Amino acid sequence: MKVLIADDHALFREGLRHVLDALGQSLTILEAADGRQTLATAEQHPDLDLLLLDLAMPGMHGFDTLDVLSERYPTLAVVILSASNQLSDMQRAMDKGAMGFIPKCSTGVAMIGALQLV
Repeated sequence: MKVLIADDHALFREGLRHVLDALGQSLTILEAADGRQTLATAEQHPDLDLLLLDLAMPGMHGFDTLDVLSERYPTLAVVILSASNQLSDMQRAMDKGAMGFIPKCSTGVAMIGALQLV
């Protein structure tokens, strides 16, 4: 399984790598630190299975990135990982094509459970 973690915080990306180990699958994990890098990485790796996307990144807002991803890669599973727990952000993300929304205040166990559903 090939996963792209798109978040501007290196420490969060590193921690997320450890949480994803709980999926119990062989993973190839790629990283991006901003929206433009996320799009470039998705283009370079058309076989991505999952994209974990932060909404608040420099250079290109997550919703704008999600718009482009949904248009170019409609079958890519995108799950939003965000510090926001606003219902309006969750609904907007789902309306734009995200398959899930996980607030960053969630536990690793809750995130793994949500990802297994996706």
